[in-house]
Amino acid sequence: MEESLSRRVREASETYHGFLLNQVHQAQEDERRRIARELHDRIGHGMSVAHQQLALAEAYHATDPARALAKIAIAQQAVQEIMENLRQITSELHPATSVGSLEKSLLAFLETVDSDRACVGLDVNGDESWADPRCIDQAFLIVREAARNALSHAGAATLFIRVDIAPHALIASVLDDGRGFDLVTARKHGGVGLASMQERAALLGGRVTISSKPRGGCLVELFIPLKRQSDGPDGG
Repeated sequence: MEESLSRRVREASETYHGFLLNQVHQAQEDERRRIARELHDRIGHGMSVAHQQLALAEAYHATDPARALAKIAIAQQAVQEIMENLRQITSELHPATSVGSLEKSLLAFLETVDSDRACVGLDVNGDESWADPRCIDQAFLIVREAARNALSHAGAATLFIRVDIAPHALIASVLDDGRGFDLVTARKHGGVGLASMQERAALLGGRVTISSKPRGGCLVELFIPLKRQSDGPDGG
């Protein structure tokens, strides 16, 4: 009986040990994916902006020196943002400070877009206080990534961003007339940007839907459910 009991205890211990190892492995995987998202969305974006603005500055150098200097100033600002985000990520491996206003942050991002290359529209409706800061922060990163892809990779001539914030949901869309892409091929290659958008939405209980086809533009739709501020013991 003692031998049987000892064997059962040993088997249970080994099973539990395996369970703990799996949990640790999953936690490590989740953390690596989180770090990859932060580096791609926060550091990668800034580097892309700086590179683009420096290239434009070089193009305008001979014909429009004032405009070239303005592009260099934007590149310098992007580099400062990279340094600040990198300090925050490496200090505690923690996401950067909340963006604050979603509309203002999107406007600031769109100011880095070369207006000669694309016509961009932005429409934000609703009260941002209905969404908590974490939701606003993640929504900004998702929408910015979708817009950046359209402008940097899809060769879009027009881009329209719409955000509607209601008490129960934040809904956003990014529509472009770029070259589009095949969704099956994109998923097969596992692009970090597409995965990052979907993961960020899933962490908030939301979803990202992407509709595109070659030479047919792209539509990225974001839906994030919001908790009602008035919900509580007496809320209905």
